[in-house]
Amino acid sequence: MAGKSKAILFGAGDGGLRVHYMLSQQFEVIAFVDNDTSKQGSTLLSKPVIAPQAIASFEYDVIIIANIHGKAVYKQLTEDLQINKENIIDYYHNQMLDERIATLRQVADEIYENGVRGNVAELGVFQGEFAKYMNESFYDRKLYLFDTFSGFNEKDIRIEQAGHHSDSRTGEFENTTVELVMSKMAHKDNCIVKQGYFPESAIGVEDTFAFVSLDVDLYAPILEGLKYFYPRLESGGYIFVHDYNSTRYQGVKKAVREYCKEHGAKYVPISDLCGSAVIMK
Repeated sequence: MAGKSKAILFGAGDGGLRVHYMLSQQFEVIAFVDNDTSKQGSTLLSKPVIAPQAIASFEYDVIIIANIHGKAVYKQLTEDLQINKENIIDYYHNQMLDERIATLRQVADEIYENGVRGNVAELGVFQGEFAKYMNESFYDRKLYLFDTFSGFNEKDIRIEQAGHHSDSRTGEFENTTVELVMSKMAHKDNCIVKQGYFPESAIGVEDTFAFVSLDVDLYAPILEGLKYFYPRLESGGYIFVHDYNSTRYQGVKKAVREYCKEHGAKYVPISDLCGSAVIMK
């Protein structure tokens, strides 16, 4: 390990695993840290998973943020734990998200160059981090934003648990608001917020679509999203399905494979965090 910087990875899930494999030639990972108390005290890749407060007991060079909650984690590290910002790398937002965004922009270019009609939509907006890039890339098209804005629905969680797809809980990802999402949009006049349970929230929408992002994590809403949007996808259009290769949300892959097999749809995985599947019509 001589010559390698010692790193602690903040995120003991898919992000942490991905960063570990990508950066193992550059860093010696000495521990994972996670806010999830159920993970603390366990090991991941033979490394301890610790609570944030235990960071001070380790000798390290950098802390690498490897999950989607980068801004909150950065604030926690710098303000609550008083860790020097020079020792923190937000790898997810600086690198991993870039792969998905770069693919989005390339796909947008293809859509415009090929004259593909239709508007755009995201099902599962959360805090609008990906939707804002959709809004920028499709600057002259309506962007439908579908979300409960109250986290996972109890009905979907029951299906998730019955199928042993994930350990998700009702209300997860509720820490968002319409106002927060809209504050990130460059072309606000193009945005149409559809708050509520999908697909009921889509009643009255008559549009066809050139690009759709499905980021709802769970088996049932992913399947419902495909059932709704794929028939309404224009020829030459794309659907991104996030978390296709997630180790936590295993129902996503099941839903994609079931739907695509039944309807003859083709897809290819891309190597962003948790591995999106890209479906083209």
